[in-house]
Amino acid sequence: MANSQFNYNSQKGGFNIIPALIFGVIFLVALFFVARFVFNILSYLSIVFLIITLVLDYKIVVNYVKWVFEMMGKNPLVGVGLTLLTIFGHPVVSLFLFGKAMVKKKVKEMTQQFEERTQGTEAEFTEYEEVTPEDEGMVELPPPPVRQKPKQTRGGRNEYEDLFD
Repeated sequence: MANSQFNYNSQKGGFNIIPALIFGVIFLVALFFVARFVFNILSYLSIVFLIITLVLDYKIVVNYVKWVFEMMGKNPLVGVGLTLLTIFGHPVVSLFLFGKAMVKKKVKEMTQQFEERTQGTEAEFTEYEEVTPEDEGMVELPPPPVRQKPKQTRGGRNEYEDLFD
């Protein structure tokens, strides 16, 4: 009886595994070609990214190379892996270093603007005019009312406390 239910479900319900596998393989192949296309474009632009990074802040590239050499001293296997990754993945590494330089430049600009704004407010004084009551159009306001203590009723309680009884 259980076997017949299995045959019934496999024939009428669900989906076939073969079309799903075909679409999965097509998707992965398309993804591979798109990634290869993007990597080729980045490989042509990598030298431009590296030059711009050096112009913006050469210390970023120097620090990256120092970091790779430090990793070779600490853990040679990781250092060799990073070196190979840098050589074969130079388009991605140059894009990363370019992005780091751009972010560093933007942060530097924003801190400079912030410092200019904060230093500018300390030195600037607002023009003001001292007003005396003798000036025309001035109206004196009455003093604020004095608060009175609530009336005490039976046993030292006031009207407000009586509301809750």
